[in-house]
Amino acid sequence: KALEPLNSEEDALLWKNPDRGYRIDSWCDLYEMTLVKDPKAVMKARLQEQVPPEGMPMISQTYIYLSGFNSRAITDKGLQALGQVFEAHLDLGIKIQPRFCYAKDINDALNDAPQNIMLQHIKQLAPVIKTWSRAIQFFPICFIGAWGEWHSDGLKYPIDKKVICKAVMEKLVIPNGLYGLIRLPEYKNLMKGETWYNRLGIENDAVFGKVPYGYGNADGGTGGLEDGTDQWLQLIKEAAYTPQDGEIYWNSWFPENDAWVDGKRCVLQFSEHRFSTLSIMHSYLDWGRKETSEIGKWKKIAMTEDWLKKNGVLYDANWFKDKNGKAVSRNLFEFVRDHLGYRIVGQSLKITGDSKPSAPIQVAMSLQNRGFAAAFNLESGFAILDSQNKVVSTVKCGNPAAWYNRNPDNYSDTKQLTHTLSAKMKLPGRAGRYKLAFYLKNSLNRYARVSIDAAVVNGYHILHEFDVA
Repeated sequence: KALEPLNSEEDALLWKNPDRGYRIDSWCDLYEMTLVKDPKAVMKARLQEQVPPEGMPMISQTYIYLSGFNSRAITDKGLQALGQVFEAHLDLGIKIQPRFCYAKDINDALNDAPQNIMLQHIKQLAPVIKTWSRAIQFFPICFIGAWGEWHSDGLKYPIDKKVICKAVMEKLVIPNGLYGLIRLPEYKNLMKGETWYNRLGIENDAVFGKVPYGYGNADGGTGGLEDGTDQWLQLIKEAAYTPQDGEIYWNSWFPENDAWVDGKRCVLQFSEHRFSTLSIMHSYLDWGRKETSEIGKWKKIAMTEDWLKKNGVLYDANWFKDKNGKAVSRNLFEFVRDHLGYRIVGQSLKITGDSKPSAPIQVAMSLQNRGFAAAFNLESGFAILDSQNKVVSTVKCGNPAAWYNRNPDNYSDTKQLTHTLSAKMKLPGRAGRYKLAFYLKNSLNRYARVSIDAAVVNGYHILHEFDVA
């Protein structure tokens, strides 16, 4: 049978889908956290200050400054406080991108740390990261330079970027089944030949959209990641296989430099580079959510199917329709909000087998991903529920990290891909009324909503009801 999709009136059902979408920023100074009575409460309050728009997001890039330990080991109290920082995020249902760093500004050499201290800290952090890895969305390869962004480094101490990245990946990222995020393809290339090279995505902290090389960026902050450059083209080729994240500049930079961001060019960048997440703090929350902010302006820019088709951007056609199938007008802010990361749309369902106790059945469900990126960090499968919606059995099925919207190796191929999940299941041994369901969840057992017009019970999408007799 065909599965009916959701429509534009049901956008909010997907806003809290985990491990994707707009994200916030937060911070803490780990040494200062050791001086407060309740580090978890302080961190929670700081996160809650950024009341998320439209009930989102479920992710925070949180700067964890280690400058108070820049000449010594992190104390036991510091490591305990770090655990409470992670716990604060979990209490609010927010996954963290932990950005460990020392320098708090471009000229902040005072707080920098030498390489041997960085390596000591990475080793110390390993057991803490292992304990809290389920709380981590993606792991920025940070430590170096201003805000851990790998620039303005070496002001005080020489740092070997390759050594630090290798230590972070091999001690903190790979053992915990995580993905790393690095600032530029240029830096990622330092890691060519490493077995984990394909676990590194890009965290672009200078998003300007798909703009030509040399585009009026007064301070050259894009790092050369601009349309037509080798870095841009490399990312198009590699982006499908790892998460990609980014942020626009602080909004104050734009009037100061008589510059702006073209929203539609940003959509092209998010699509070509397959973004999973984007900061909603930069150029929106930092400007009081005003419509004069760079992202705020997107609310007044119409998004049309004609423009998307003309520019080869894949999308969910049902997003442009109301419950009666009538076309509705949409804007660019909404489009980015609803297409960052994954957007899974059910297509069809087929069940074969006899409805007898303990009988085997075969389930096949096809789906499409209409979002920019694959569904990283997620697990999918089928379940059988009883008449009281209690889970009787489950079977894992599918690889969400490979649910690409289009050819992962050739972006110019605009054909929408369809993915089919097939599973063998055994019916319950006791006669009764049962339900076949589908689930998609992350490492925190937080369930994602799929675009299927179906009842959802405790995260399980009810696909079919049947009697076993």
